[in-house]
Order: sequence, then C-alpha cells, then structure tokens
Amino acid sequence: MKHFLLFQLKSVCYNSYTYFSQSLADELSSLSHSVEIFSAEREPAEAMERFAGHHFDAVIDFNSGLPKVKMDDGTYFLDQIDAPFYDVILDHPLYHHDALKQTPKNFHVICLDRNHKKYIETWYPHVASVHVIPMTGEDICPKDPAYPQKTIDLFFSGSYTSPKDVEASIENIPGFLKTMTKDLIAAIQKKPSLSQEEAMKSLLPSCDEIVEELFPLHMQACFLCDSYLRAWRREELLLSLAEAKIPLTICGNGWRSSPMAEFKNVSLIDDKDFKDTFQYFRQAYITLNIMPEFKDGSHDRVYSSMLNHSLCLTDATPMLKEQFEDGKDLVFYRADRPDDLCQKVLDLLENKEKTEHIAQQGYKKAVLEHTWKNRGEKFLEILAHG
Repeated sequence: MKHFLLFQLKSVCYNSYTYFSQSLADELSSLSHSVEIFSAEREPAEAMERFAGHHFDAVIDFNSGLPKVKMDDGTYFLDQIDAPFYDVILDHPLYHHDALKQTPKNFHVICLDRNHKKYIETWYPHVASVHVIPMTGEDICPKDPAYPQKTIDLFFSGSYTSPKDVEASIENIPGFLKTMTKDLIAAIQKKPSLSQEEAMKSLLPSCDEIVEELFPLHMQACFLCDSYLRAWRREELLLSLAEAKIPLTICGNGWRSSPMAEFKNVSLIDDKDFKDTFQYFRQAYITLNIMPEFKDGSHDRVYSSMLNHSLCLTDATPMLKEQFEDGKDLVFYRADRPDDLCQKVLDLLENKEKTEHIAQQGYKKAVLEHTWKNRGEKFLEILAHG
C-alpha cells in the first residue's frame, strides 16, 4: 500500500481543480492506497508545515504554487517532505514559468499535451520527469448504459472572454512585446497548427530583442497571445453557429454580456460547479469541444461528453486522432473553417440515428480507456517507473 498526499489549494475554474484532485484521490483510495488531503478551504496555509519530515510515496497538486514556497531559512518547503512532488499543469507551461523555474530536489510534472511535455523538457531540464495524462470526467448514471433522453441539440461548456478586451490589454503592453505579441497572433492565425513556441522560434532570426536563453521568459511575457487566440476562436465559432440559427446551449461565466446573448436560438445557463455540468452533457445530442490552443493534447470535455452518451464534436489533434476514429467514436471539424463546423452540426442533427450510434461507440471507448480508473492506473505506472 502506498501513501499519497494531495493538496487542494485553489478553487478556481468552476472548482475543476478540486474535482480533478478529489477524483484522483478517490481512485487511488479505491485501489487500496492511503490518501491524505490538505484543503485550503478547511485549514490555514501555515498548517502545511506539519508535513515537514514526513514520508509519502508522492505529493500531488494541480497548477501548483508550492514549488515557489520557501521556509524561513530559504530552503524549499517541498524539500522538507520525503516524497516526489507531481505538479499537474492544466494550461500551457508558459503560465507556470514562475513555478517551473524553481529547483526543489524531486520535482515532476504531468501535463495535458505532448508539446507541453517537450517544452518543459527543453526549457526546464531540472524537472526530474514530465508525463502526459489527460483529465477526464465521469458517467453520472453508470448503472444505465442505454442512450438517454435528449433535450439539448448542441451544448458547449466554458467561460466567455471578450477578444476585444484582450486586444485592449495588448495595446497597453509596453515596447517591443506588443509588436511581438501581435506578430505571434498573426502567425498562428495564418497557420493554426503552429504552437506559440513554434511561432516564437520563427521570430528569433528577425527579432533582436528575443534572447534564446530567455525564451521561456519571453513566452510568459507574451501570454496574451494565447489568451487572445482562445477567446477569438471561441467567439468566432460559437457566433457562426448562432448566426446559422442552430439551436445552441451554452453554460459558463460571462456569456450574458457576449454577442451570443442576442440570439433567440441560443440558450444560456449561468456558470455551474464543474461536476454539475455533466448533467448537460447527458442531455445533449452533441457536445462541442474547442481545443484551448492545445496542438497535441486533449481536453476533459472530450471524455466527459463521451462518458455521458453525447457525441463529441471537436477540432482534431494528433493525440485525439490516435485515441479515436473520426465518424466512429466522435466527429472532427476544422476550427479554422466555421462553415465546416456549422454544416457538420446540421448534418448530425438531421440524422439522429447516426448521431446516437457515434455517441454510443464513443461511450464504449471512453468507459474502457478514459475513466478515472484509467488515469489512476496510469499515474501508478508512472510512479513505478520513477
């Protein structure tokens, strides 16, 4: 039996961090391992000091700030615990530069995208190991594998950020960083398969201000490129669906102040706790996933929709193409072609029998390969190999 310590220090993103952490903890417990949880909601941060000098087989946190925490004598807090530390990073590593640059002794990372893995291995060589484990959701009615009653045609879950607001923030960036951010955005819009790091590398020969040794610092400084592209793509695709008069249900924060709020064919649901969104996946014929600029990864919406018998309609990545078959387990669309997305939705809604068949095939695949049981077993496999 192994002994794990999980930190739950943040309750952002609809409590998704807490959900992921608790789901992993529950799975490890179900496999007969001992799991201790430190929750910032229940205890003050100072109480973490009680773990100093204790042994665990692994310490785990999500989007962690723990690598930055130091004791009064300047040593790392994590070095006071006899355990490897695993930071599960849910965004591009550029958002976590301040944590990743730290050098505690037994620092490991789990991320959601194979490009992110390469990025961390390249620019943070002190990190002991980097692995890829996508997050997932759960079947809210596991004893009922039949196709459920549907009341929603097309569903999307996620927050709204105005691209214009991000543009305004970019305009306030001082010096060459504003130009570089705009150049990065233009390059990726021209070639959507580019990652931000690939686009940044393409600027190296022509931009004297970029120092290769400070590459991750430049990436962090240009975080608004990533922010803008996610917001712009999300608004562009959902607005196209709304203008095509396709019945669309959106759940998340900010949409009532978005252009989608003006359309009668768009139903808005205010933000819910992460686990409460699974009921809408179950009610939906189709769940739309828009990848958050992950070029070779996945998103929990993919598996959450499948586990709840909803056809997942997503833009493709190499990872997803390896996991699933287009038209069999899910359906891929081109994110740079909004008309393609609209036509695929219309075709699927006109052929509900086909839609149900694909959804059920996706359900069967997800139940076999993409549950928390699979994720827990994968983590234990990583731990066993050091």
